[in-house]
Amino acid sequence: MLGGVRVLDLTDETGFLAGKILGDMGADVIKIEPPGGDPARRRGPFLGGVEDPERSLLWLAMNTSKRGVTLDLESDAGRASFRALAAGADVVLETAPPGAMDDKGIGPRTLREIAPRLVYCAITPFGQSGPYAQYAAHDLVVVAMGGNAAATGDPDRPPVRCTMPTGYYHAAPEAALGVAMALYARETTGRGQLVDISMHECQLQSLLSFPGQYAVTGRLQRRLGPRIGRTREIWRARDGFVTFGLRGGPSRVRNIVAMVEHMSELGEAPEWMRATRWDEYDHNALGDDDIARLEGAFGAFFARRTMRELYEVALERRILLAPCNDAKEILEQPQLRARELFVTIDYPELGAAIEHPAFFARSNVAADAVRIRSRAPRLGEHNDEVLGG
Repeated sequence: MLGGVRVLDLTDETGFLAGKILGDMGADVIKIEPPGGDPARRRGPFLGGVEDPERSLLWLAMNTSKRGVTLDLESDAGRASFRALAAGADVVLETAPPGAMDDKGIGPRTLREIAPRLVYCAITPFGQSGPYAQYAAHDLVVVAMGGNAAATGDPDRPPVRCTMPTGYYHAAPEAALGVAMALYARETTGRGQLVDISMHECQLQSLLSFPGQYAVTGRLQRRLGPRIGRTREIWRARDGFVTFGLRGGPSRVRNIVAMVEHMSELGEAPEWMRATRWDEYDHNALGDDDIARLEGAFGAFFARRTMRELYEVALERRILLAPCNDAKEILEQPQLRARELFVTIDYPELGAAIEHPAFFARSNVAADAVRIRSRAPRLGEHNDEVLGG
């Protein structure tokens, strides 16, 4: 889909995924590292527990579909080599502080003169301009200031963040999309442009309806933990957790009725539950004792069953219930296996084979239009073919 497009990837961990997405779409992505290697190579966990810059799972996972070279951008010779590469490239991706690349003579101002068709994409915590532009920030800061942490966790405890750096992983697809749009516009204008990605602003999409709710109510949402409004949404199963809503409305009530029918068939629905007029159900009109009684009955039923058992019932009866999967369960998910989401990549130099997600989307252009093109590059692996020796 992006065949013939060359991308120079200068990003650190905050932007690895953007280059990977473009590479999966067919672009020739060249990952540029300092001579000693990207610092991410020294981040664990490591394949097989062996600490080695070639075995960092972060590096191996986030830099597939790229070639790799080393350049010393702190030297005049290295910067000259980069400018020569940029003159023949279509895209530059970078994650340096605003203005830092221009100070080195390899930023958008300089490159615009030698490569007017170049699309230059900068991914930073707060964008290229504005009151916070020069502030440094990692994922935790971005997620907190972007509002996501305010809504995540139990109301009587501190906020929590996701295990993985989701601030980076929200911004990277926005960067790839901005690059694709700029490349499309170039076909008409003949000129490249600057794609300015603020990780902070990208957090808005992770808040779902909260920004709209604030615009209407003027109130910030507080953390609700396992609840949505007055009723529970996250339930403990025998081996984990599932989501299931007790909220009303035509679509939700059908799910409750279907689950009560299933519980009745197994002899586990109390008489009062079977006798309830679900066509008149309105969770907002219930008293606290009524809600507690409902949650007690459903909670006890779910706690006696595994996530897989509950999910299979949900699929069979078309109930809006889903397991809260971790990475291991996602890897074992039968539907994802049937959709051939995973592909095994061989690493003969490491004596290993690793399963990766094979694609992030399916295209109607071709079944394999979006796919992993190659394993992550070894340090300086493509210096000769890209830099000419």
